[in-house]
Amino acid sequence: MRNCISYGVFLLAFVLILGCQKDDRMNKMVDDTIYFKDFKENKITVFDWGKFDYRITVVKAGIGQKEAIVNLRIDEAYLADYNAQEGTNYKLLPADCYKIDQPTLAFKQKDYLQDIEIVFDSERIKLLQGKYKELYVLPCRVEAQGGVLYALKPEMATTLLIPNVKDPFLAFTSPGLQLEQIKLTPTGSEQVKGEAFVTTNYPNQWDLVYEIETDPLALDAYNGTVTDEKKLKLLPKAAYQLPEMPYKVDAKKNNGSFEFTILKKGLTNGTTNLFGEYALPFRIKSVSKNSINPEASTILIPVSFQPPDIPRTEWKVIQASSEWIGGGEKENILDGNPETFWHNIWVGGEPSLPHYLVIDLGKEYSVMMIELTRRLWNNDLKVVEFSTSIDNKTFTSVGKIDFGINNPKSTLTTTIQTTKARYLKCTVTDSNRPPSSAIAEVYVKGL
Repeated sequence: MRNCISYGVFLLAFVLILGCQKDDRMNKMVDDTIYFKDFKENKITVFDWGKFDYRITVVKAGIGQKEAIVNLRIDEAYLADYNAQEGTNYKLLPADCYKIDQPTLAFKQKDYLQDIEIVFDSERIKLLQGKYKELYVLPCRVEAQGGVLYALKPEMATTLLIPNVKDPFLAFTSPGLQLEQIKLTPTGSEQVKGEAFVTTNYPNQWDLVYEIETDPLALDAYNGTVTDEKKLKLLPKAAYQLPEMPYKVDAKKNNGSFEFTILKKGLTNGTTNLFGEYALPFRIKSVSKNSINPEASTILIPVSFQPPDIPRTEWKVIQASSEWIGGGEKENILDGNPETFWHNIWVGGEPSLPHYLVIDLGKEYSVMMIELTRRLWNNDLKVVEFSTSIDNKTFTSVGKIDFGINNPKSTLTTTIQTTKARYLKCTVTDSNRPPSSAIAEVYVKGL
């Protein structure tokens, strides 16, 4: 009995406490308001395909206790005030450039967002102000019938719709030269797959069928903007493969892609590898609907096919026809410093051409490419012929480098037929200031 009395007292106290507490759940809540989601200024891209649908969102926010009939109206006085305050000179968009079928919204108590559809006529707007211009606008005001709702701030009840007619484009997502390079080596994979991406600049509603073609002119245009060292060669047709066209961007999607395959066999000629820095230039040839962005219609896929460097740790220059002791020693061509060099002897009588050096690679390699750097800021060296040997007795000519008369380059390479060799002989046969010649560095690539 005592326990029951105690329990009853506890319940009575709890009820009294609750009754004394203040209900603050509605604190900081405001009465219902009405306003544009994007108020004041609203720039709109109207894509040039005739009738363009645009939805402007009206918000009813607050406690959510009121119903309201809300009207959208065109407010020329607001446009005049806006021009005066902002220093602009916008003009009222004529009524034949747009259509609003349902300018009235019915908000229930718990409704939050509703849209009003405005259909812009891109052809009429384009005739009026042209493309990519902002001259004519639609000043809008939202009001609740009977004054039952107001905007939290006056400016939130107005918006200036600024249409700008643009072409609907298909384009490469990342046009121009791509940063990611496809690399091939003599011992690497026979083929490498890649993927290129296209995109629309508009909310796509259709199945877009498009075609791709190779465009050497796009590569020519790129090469015309870079130095000789950065120029790329056109990838041969035998060195790539495309899947059967056409390709497609699915409806309701803005992005698509197509695959391509780089084939190493297309960069060989018998036993000779066609080493170099290449590019595969693609152009969007056609699209089934709308247009192609002329400024983003091409892409360059860089492809590098190079043999690895043969390490020079075991190399030695074992012979030289002559050398200038005092700054032009033969060992300088292997020190990794292009500012040092070998020079034929010139003090006390300079020997006539040809001059030569013999390098021992330390062991036998499959030689595929030879790279030579001449003395920097010096144009003396013109032609160097290369020959290789396994025993340092019998040498076979494999190629040459010719700097010509006024070539600004300091480094040239020559690709040779793959040759087994341990010894490399570099013979200077021609000079632009005979008989003087100098070589800064020699590199060999292969396996």
